[in-house]
Amino acid sequence: MTLYLCLPLLVVLLQPALCLYNCSSEYKRTPDNSDLAVECGTSMITLEINLCTAQWAGFNSTDLALNGNHNTTMCLGDVDNSVNPPVIRYQLHVNHSQDNPCRQSLQVRMRLSVIITGYIDTPRADQGLISYSTDLYYHFSCRYPLEYLINNTQIVADNNGTFIDTLKMGVFNDTDFTILIFHVLLDHCFGTPTAYNMSHSEQHNFFTGCSVDQRTSVTSNGLSKTARFNFEAFRFVQHRDQAKSSIYLHCIMRLCEPSKCQELLSVSLESNGKATSNGTPW
Repeated sequence: MTLYLCLPLLVVLLQPALCLYNCSSEYKRTPDNSDLAVECGTSMITLEINLCTAQWAGFNSTDLALNGNHNTTMCLGDVDNSVNPPVIRYQLHVNHSQDNPCRQSLQVRMRLSVIITGYIDTPRADQGLISYSTDLYYHFSCRYPLEYLINNTQIVADNNGTFIDTLKMGVFNDTDFTILIFHVLLDHCFGTPTAYNMSHSEQHNFFTGCSVDQRTSVTSNGLSKTARFNFEAFRFVQHRDQAKSSIYLHCIMRLCEPSKCQELLSVSLESNGKATSNGTPW
């Protein structure tokens, strides 16, 4: 007599342990682009990836890294379980693209903007002809305009109508302010008797483009990493009864590569019918 022993076949499907991270059933799905949130800050780019969908795809937080740097601890994210859904958070310094071990791509566009791009991905299969494994790839980009408003810088003139004051402007690539980047091009500088607001109607223009007030001298602009102009001391008429009066300075400043600065200056000079003198474009 032959005995047949029938044993039940137990198939265990190993799904990620979502309960570890307070993940609801709505995240039991394939990851998509909406799972990435990007905040383009002035000094820091913050990236957040939905941890629940990444886990559902079979990955944990240590499987995802910035710009393919999977063996660099600094390029791995930190899990934040205090939010819903939990996220893997990454941070990149905007000004440290050259020294950053998780380096992102930085491009200067002709329209005076900087585009920072990068990605977060999982390790890729590098053996064989085909692969059945799932790969995650999140691409991000941040655009920063190279134009800034230097606003409400206050100087004080005494009752003799004189003052000595210096405003220095520069854009640096390091926190120690030693590595200057780009050339500085001032588009428009003006003064107001009070702190500026959008409805302000009283202002004195020192220069707008190549149109310069006769008592203002632009000595250097767009030629180096600093821009210089000076003007004769004056007081706003509404301050004539005050022992001291304030002048608020405002400048719209652009940043550009040296060749681009020269191109912009040439176009501006041609349109205004002016020529350069001693290398100074005014």
